Amino acid sequence: MLKKYQQILEYLLIIGLFTLANVSAFLTFIWLIPEVVFIELVIWLILTSLCIWILWKHGFVTMFFTTLQKNWVILPFFILSGFSIFWSINWEISLARWLMLLFTIITAGYIGLRYNLKEIIKSLTVFGLYILILSSLIIFFIPKIGVMNYFSIQGAWKGLYWHKNHMGLISAFINILFLLNLVYSMQVKNKNTLFWAILYLFSLWFVYQTDTVAAYLTVIGLHGLILLAIIFIKYREKLNTNHYIVFVFTVVIVSILLYINLDSVFKLLNRSPTLTGRIPMWAYLFDTYFIERQFLGYGFNAFWYVESYRVDIGLAANYPGPILIADNGFIDILMNTGYIGLILFLLFYFSVWRSVIKYSSNAKNIYEMFPLVLMSYTFIANISWSLLFENEGFFMMLVIAVLFCISKNPQEKSR
Repeated sequence: MLKKYQQILEYLLIIGLFTLANVSAFLTFIWLIPEVVFIELVIWLILTSLCIWILWKHGFVTMFFTTLQKNWVILPFFILSGFSIFWSINWEISLARWLMLLFTIITAGYIGLRYNLKEIIKSLTVFGLYILILSSLIIFFIPKIGVMNYFSIQGAWKGLYWHKNHMGLISAFINILFLLNLVYSMQVKNKNTLFWAILYLFSLWFVYQTDTVAAYLTVIGLHGLILLAIIFIKYREKLNTNHYIVFVFTVVIVSILLYINLDSVFKLLNRSPTLTGRIPMWAYLFDTYFIERQFLGYGFNAFWYVESYRVDIGLAANYPGPILIADNGFIDILMNTGYIGLILFLLFYFSVWRSVIKYSSNAKNIYEMFPLVLMSYTFIANISWSLLFENEGFFMMLVIAVLFCISKNPQEKSR
């Protein structure tokens, strides 16, 4: 009975961590308020301390450092981000966000070591359902909060989040989680197949209502990836080098055709080829601000906390209000930590890709393809929105948690 009680508390802790990693993106501008950042930091400290205590109690501390040593490539970016406090344009914010990154690494490591991949997916699925239900209630009962009514954005669902693009990409991720559960349920002939099918269709409809092209393209791309994953798992033994060459050649040709006809593709989606003004905004950002601090940036997560920058860039982009993020996670890392920081981050990011590809090449079911799906999501979604530790740390937490999970020794992969 006591063990069951402890399991429930630990499960609530994970949901709490997922919520905390998202909370600063729930309300408009909340992540720009220093007092809110401080409160968030205190809650992070409490939950991280609890995770450390559980790791110590169950003898996972040594395993944590061993796994971190295996994946040491995250440390150079982490260390540079900490040192950026000394040249940051807002050292208090950089310090707070760096501490949150530290807490994210520890709590993500806890999740990855304490739970196996299937359990992580289960927790994410429950959290995703909670997000969609709560967002739906806000949309239908408090539409002034849950539905966007701003400038050219009319009627798009944003639910809990401060912008429809964030809600769209989160709901796209949740839709893929439901799809993975649906596919797995069909593979093992589980009686819950109808349940997952209903949730999958509901989340797909939700994505459509956010009116976010990035979310549409993310959903399409990941559906294609999951289809390929199913084929790979089923026919892996029959595949040879020629099949892989044909696949790569097809991807290259399709990519070239899409690039040549990019204008037509955006017209079909009722969007401009400038990515709704992002490209001119990025050009101004580079020419005016980045050129001043190319190598070390403005300080970890500090740039967008300067109101005059937000207002100036909004005016330059002909936007009706201040711009709050670069709408590209890699560009935001570049602005905050410069060329050196981006290079160090990409070293970590591509090392995760290498580990994930190696792990997924031996996948026996669709759940074991989740690390590859997650990394593909972070790449696609991060092109037109900042999802890797800008105004929330949710996906950074998931990337590190999954990395720790798949890096465990075979005998350690179950609790």
